[in-house]
Amino acid sequence: MNERKGFLKLLAENEDDLTTRLVYADWLDERGEHEEADRQRKWPAAKEWLVRFCRQNNPADEQDTEEWFISYETLLELGREAVERDGRELWFSCGNNMGMCDALRSECGPFWKNWSIVTGVPVPPDAEARSSFSCAC
Repeated sequence: MNERKGFLKLLAENEDDLTTRLVYADWLDERGEHEEADRQRKWPAAKEWLVRFCRQNNPADEQDTEEWFISYETLLELGREAVERDGRELWFSCGNNMGMCDALRSECGPFWKNWSIVTGVPVPPDAEARSSFSCAC
């Protein structure tokens, strides 16, 4: 197994392993992959932002309102589907969670910035203008 695959395997097993992530970033810098190294260094703060965003914008008692709850993992997947979908609009539904929908509308720029850092998927430069979030309620 080459070194890159080794780093990626370790990060797949524990994405929050800060030591491995920072060593990997240094390794990338040594190979001239400065943009990816920078993304790896920004990754922990971006994930923290997204997790905090989910905590702040979901119902307080997720067991009573399970259909409203949007987890960090679900938010990543909804974003991925929106980016991969053909079309001009980056759209997804927040189900019955109007609070999350409103928060995404008001924090659209930071959401896509942090989402892109965590997923490694680039978003269009006009992502904020092309974004639309809806609620089923």
